[in-house]
Amino acid sequence: MTAVRQHIESIVTRAWYGSSPWLWLLWPLSLITGWVVRWRRYKIKPTSLPVPVVIVGSITVGGTGKTPVLLALAKAFEQQGHRVGIISRGYGGVVGKGPCEVQPTSSAALVGDEPLLMAQRGNFPVVVGQDRYAAAQRLLEVYDPTLILSDDGLQHLRLPRDFEIVVLDESRGLGNGHLLPMGPLREPPERLDSVDWVLIRNGRRKDTGFHYRLEHFKHLCSEKPVAIEGIAEQWQAQRVAAVTGLGQPDQFFSALNSLGLNLNAHALPDHYALTEQDLAAITADIIVVTEKDAVKLSGTTDDRIWVLVISAELPDALLHRLGKQFNQAEMVPCSTS
Repeated sequence: MTAVRQHIESIVTRAWYGSSPWLWLLWPLSLITGWVVRWRRYKIKPTSLPVPVVIVGSITVGGTGKTPVLLALAKAFEQQGHRVGIISRGYGGVVGKGPCEVQPTSSAALVGDEPLLMAQRGNFPVVVGQDRYAAAQRLLEVYDPTLILSDDGLQHLRLPRDFEIVVLDESRGLGNGHLLPMGPLREPPERLDSVDWVLIRNGRRKDTGFHYRLEHFKHLCSEKPVAIEGIAEQWQAQRVAAVTGLGQPDQFFSALNSLGLNLNAHALPDHYALTEQDLAAITADIIVVTEKDAVKLSGTTDDRIWVLVISAELPDALLHRLGKQFNQAEMVPCSTS
């Protein structure tokens, strides 16, 4: 089933970011998507909250790097004296409408992999639920934050927003520019004109581009860190495999290749949870995964697994703008490390 799903996702993604004539068969459905988007914006109005809300979202489906961006922003706001709280849908979990408080010891199967990663990595309070407004209310009741960061939620119109950040990928952009299901867009391209900031992963412009910094490798079972420098020589006699369930796995594989690692790459569907059977089928001395994959491997005894730890480096211009708006001072440039 996983192989079939992966194959279908691959076909659709190539079509969205290429020029496949058969997609025009879906054009009538995209017209319906456009009508629903306009109707929702007319019908649904935001309900106020007592603290500022900053939304980090996207108008495309698939991974664009929102989680590292959100963690970097949370740390920057915290350094400016804010008590930061995070809300998320909890995609991949089973909490449903919610709200549900995420603990560092929560199960990814319950709350979703990205919310669990944020709770563990950033040590920030996280509440998940399909109803993002209800999640924000629970966050306020339990943790009393002075600022709320919303992981996605750009299309959750009941949620108020004081600042909207859209995250895109430089290589993919807006794809073919069409709405779902003919293209990858959740909203029309002109939606970008109404947001406060557009961040582009691997973008070239100083004010909008952001990049990942490779921090170190961490052994999953022992939590022992190993420096990035010299890792190719250290592992040169080992059979190395890279395995991930990311929306854009090539980003992960390219990062490892840039370190000089000779590896076998295994791409799985986005949010896929590796099982012990999956790991046993991989012939390798070392298995490298992302942090997002690692939170779903709690309890594993496979000592071959290493985690690549990364952080997002955000534009100074964005941090300056947020600092002026929410703190009346410069925000300190920082990453998630």
